Amino acid sequence: MNLQKKKWFESESWHTIYITSVFILTGIVLYFALPQEGRFRYEFQKGRPWMHTTLIAPFDFAIMKSDQTISEERDSLLKSLTPYYLIHDSVGKQEILALSARIDELTLKENTEILYSRVVKNKVLTIFEKIYRTGILEQGAGNSPLIPVKGGLMIVRNNRAEKIPVGQLYTLKTAYSEANTALEQLKNSDADLKQIIGKFNAEDYLAVNLSYDQEKTEAEKQKILENLSTTYGVVQEGERIVSQGDVISPRTFLILESLKSAVEKSRGDLTKYYLIVIGKAVFITMLLLTLFLFIYNIRRKVLQSKRDITFTLVMMILMILFCRIIVSSNTIPIYIVPFTALALIIRTFLDARLAIFVNTITALIVGFMVPNGYEFVLLTIPAGSIAVISQNNLQRRDQLILTSLIIFFVYAFTYIGISLIQEANLAAIDWEVMKWFLINAALTLITYLVVFVIEKSFGFVSDVTLIELSYSNQKLLRRLAEEAPGTFQHSLQVANLAEEAISRLGGNPLLVRAGALYHDIGKLMNPQYFIENQTYGSNPHDQLTIEESARIIMEHVPNGVELARKNQIPEQIIDFIKTHHGTTFTSYFYIQLNKQPDQKIDESLFTYPGPIPSTRETAVVMLADSIEAASRSYDKKDNHRFAELIESIFEQKINAGQLDDAPLTFKDITMLKQIFLEKLLNIYHVRKNTYPKKD
Repeated sequence: MNLQKKKWFESESWHTIYITSVFILTGIVLYFALPQEGRFRYEFQKGRPWMHTTLIAPFDFAIMKSDQTISEERDSLLKSLTPYYLIHDSVGKQEILALSARIDELTLKENTEILYSRVVKNKVLTIFEKIYRTGILEQGAGNSPLIPVKGGLMIVRNNRAEKIPVGQLYTLKTAYSEANTALEQLKNSDADLKQIIGKFNAEDYLAVNLSYDQEKTEAEKQKILENLSTTYGVVQEGERIVSQGDVISPRTFLILESLKSAVEKSRGDLTKYYLIVIGKAVFITMLLLTLFLFIYNIRRKVLQSKRDITFTLVMMILMILFCRIIVSSNTIPIYIVPFTALALIIRTFLDARLAIFVNTITALIVGFMVPNGYEFVLLTIPAGSIAVISQNNLQRRDQLILTSLIIFFVYAFTYIGISLIQEANLAAIDWEVMKWFLINAALTLITYLVVFVIEKSFGFVSDVTLIELSYSNQKLLRRLAEEAPGTFQHSLQVANLAEEAISRLGGNPLLVRAGALYHDIGKLMNPQYFIENQTYGSNPHDQLTIEESARIIMEHVPNGVELARKNQIPEQIIDFIKTHHGTTFTSYFYIQLNKQPDQKIDESLFTYPGPIPSTRETAVVMLADSIEAASRSYDKKDNHRFAELIESIFEQKINAGQLDDAPLTFKDITMLKQIFLEKLLNIYHVRKNTYPKKD
């Protein structure tokens, strides 16, 4: 039952159901990601002709001022706002009582006449009463956002407000200075007063008695803002807005924006709502159908992989949802989103054409939800396309930095071009947008981090990882070089042969090199049983039966798979270990057994488990492995011998059906033969004068 279930999940029917379900689920997610409001049907640009038929107002609507205009008018009105402050008489009374008590205490100590002491006290208290009556602020103008530098404050005393210039009010610092100056004058006018006045500190009897009255200030603020109008007037139903061919002036642009906002915020009756639902469904269906047809006809290999198509659609959904969140926030500009990262990531794991097409489809969907959607699409498609083209392979950090700079310049120059078309004036260009483009380009550098996460999540292998795996200091390769040096040298030569071949044939040379370096890693289990690692005169097979020898030789394939998985080598590399012998025989031992008369042979004991190669890369490594190993056995190495060897090995593999699943054409095979021959001649330094002459 479990086997039947496994086969069903691997069947073509299940694959079709899965792909269909993924596309349907993507459509549902995108439906809810798009705005629920209606969408204005016309595209227009300031300074450009109206390309549609004459537009008549379908209903009454207000001409809305721009957010910037409203903000400027609001700031202008609020400049006339006078903040309200409460004066607390109790604070002054309390401090003056304390000062009065202190003077009485000093008078008794100095034995001053009572009448004289009253005169002194009245003069001192008068100074402090004047300061408190005026009012003491905690901070002065310029030090507090609540206090205007110019103008005055409304001082509320006993429920009556009086406007007093800020310059006439005290702070603790100016009050202390004022009190000290007045007290010094008293001391200088009468020497006897020094005995009393000099024995207390004016600062000890000064305190803030003005506090901000938020409630009254806010009420005044709202009263002022009631005069702020957010509209310029109303357009009546049936009124002509713009005729076909008219240049859209700033005022007409404002009217069109107001109509657009009114249309998109109004769902209308139930019938209109359902029509919007149908429209969104059709729009999403057509875009996803376009993507499906592109993949089906141009990149069908992606459609044949559940992982690849799931990855593509998930990346697209995540980018659209992220853009939706940014748009909904109304605080962060959409151009800060590193949109090109989507194209770069898909390019890294799949291919450039698919990356450009997905970038285009995603930009069209996001353009439907962002302000100035037409401009967004015009900016995003070139940026993503050029980023993909410039990023041939993500192999080094400096490549991504260069790509980020290219993205910035594409955004910047495209935006300048669009702005010049719209405004025909350099001064009218919003240069502040450039900082968002710069942040966008900088955020693209996170692609490296995302690539690492995707590799772990989806099981992909990036070029960066392949380069790291190919370093000779990698744990397994270092061990192979030390414990099985002959196998290591063989693997290096296979890697050189296969990499050259796949580079010229068309494929992934980094994947081929890594696969070739690890294809014989299983020989680490029993290195001495393989001829390339044996010393002269020592052969452990002499002590074994033919069947035992064949088993040990063939076990290097499953041993290699096990060893690779223990060391967390990616499955893409393990495929090379599995397929480099395909389902061929261990020919030497099989032939030896055939020499024994009347011997019944169990061929399964001499057949590698497979599978056979299913990609160009694994097929090339299989061929390179056989050719390199066989070429070592030739004492005399020349053009003719190598050509015969290569022809023989190709014929054997083809006749044995080892290349049946590999996507190789007759032209590819002819090219591979020539490439392998050229490379072998270079490896063994065969000179041209040793080539056989034609008859």
